[in-house]
Amino acid sequence: MSPPPPIRFGVIGCADIARKVSRAISLSPHATLYAVGSRSLSKAQTFAKSNNFPDDAKVYGSYEELLDDPNVDAVYVPLPTSLHLRWAVIAAKKGKHVLLEKPVALSAVEFDEIVVACESSGVQLMDGTMWMHHPRTSFMKEFLSDANRFGQLKSVCI
Repeated sequence: MSPPPPIRFGVIGCADIARKVSRAISLSPHATLYAVGSRSLSKAQTFAKSNNFPDDAKVYGSYEELLDDPNVDAVYVPLPTSLHLRWAVIAAKKGKHVLLEKPVALSAVEFDEIVVACESSGVQLMDGTMWMHHPRTSFMKEFLSDANRFGQLKSVCI
């Protein structure tokens, strides 16, 4: 059985944090940088070129164009939090899986709206929180569990 094709990511916006996540996507054998969309075509072109997008990556001068591309499987949204609700809901309704930068929403009500849109469209929602998966987290837990240093650790919430 052959492995599934890589997930084709579209990046909505050219925020600085998107540089790091784009690099991570490009390093994954399970994903590819398929497209980038910005409020201006020139900004998207510059972003794609300076962040090692493949030569055949699609470059769009609007978020809507990227979301209308039927070949985009998932979107990474590094936009300001105040824009997450709008673009995550639109992406979900267009059948795109959604990776949102943190914080995911401005409120629990907005978060619930995003969740409902993703669930009703049958797409996955994930946030950009990586610290719980980082090796540093288990090191911190071990470090804080040193009773000689800190006393008895009563709880850890991850």
